[in-house]
Amino acid sequence: MTTSISSVSAGSSAASEAITKKSTLSSDTKAKLEALGITVTDGMTEAEAQNKIAAAEAEQNAQNQNNQQGNSSESELLSEAKALASAVGVSVSSDADVSEILADIGNELEVMLENAENNPAVLSQLSTYLSQLTSLDDRYNSLQNSQASMYSAMNMISTNNKIALGLS
Repeated sequence: MTTSISSVSAGSSAASEAITKKSTLSSDTKAKLEALGITVTDGMTEAEAQNKIAAAEAEQNAQNQNNQQGNSSESELLSEAKALASAVGVSVSSDADVSEILADIGNELEVMLENAENNPAVLSQLSTYLSQLTSLDDRYNSLQNSQASMYSAMNMISTNNKIALGLS
């Protein structure tokens, strides 16, 4: 899963760098940049500005989600993964688990990236989807690790109780 996310990210960066058309920034873009605390520079293209906005928003979303990470359960992650799948256009079966959904989303994002080429609006949206996917994947891996640690501790307690009671 991590390699597909990395390849989508690398492809997104390469595709956005391929855009060389210079243009002036729209007033909406300038306002977003200023609201996010990003300095507007001379010669900045609309695509560069949109990429900076997407990166800043993704970072803010990641920080917000990291603040909530301790409270995430598998069912919450499943519902978030299904919502992202719906936004990306991936159909999800009712019995699919989180890892399957995340893998399907990653595959779809790769296909979408290949089709996007030099379209900055689409690349910006794909960058946002990728950030959400990466965050969900990290949170899911963290949840899995926490569960594995808990089960390991429970097994150790069980073994200690058996030994203390002379059952083994």
